[in-house]
Amino acid sequence: MWINWEFYKKKNNMSLRDYDGWRRYSEWKRQNREAWERSVMPTNFDTKQSKVEVKNLDQMPDQKWHRRISFIKSGIRIVGYVFIPFNLVIATILLILSEVVGIIEELV
Repeated sequence: MWINWEFYKKKNNMSLRDYDGWRRYSEWKRQNREAWERSVMPTNFDTKQSKVEVKNLDQMPDQKWHRRISFIKSGIRIVGYVFIPFNLVIATILLILSEVVGIIEELV
């Protein structure tokens, strides 16, 4: 990819090899640390903010069972794809079964 470095240098008054420009940027950043942090950090960021409490924890899915059923679904799906060249009926049944297991996975 061709980059017009002359245009870049004129536009930004600094190139990658312009160490003086980087030095000036570092000095500006040190002198204007608060302004720089405001420009980089979100306005509602608070380091002293306490952790957010999770509500309705009893309605959250069980991660252990969700993962197990997901692995079973993936295994059925892989076997279904393996059967495609050999027997389309069995492959179709297995892939439909994997979708049913996927629905069950979302309900756990």
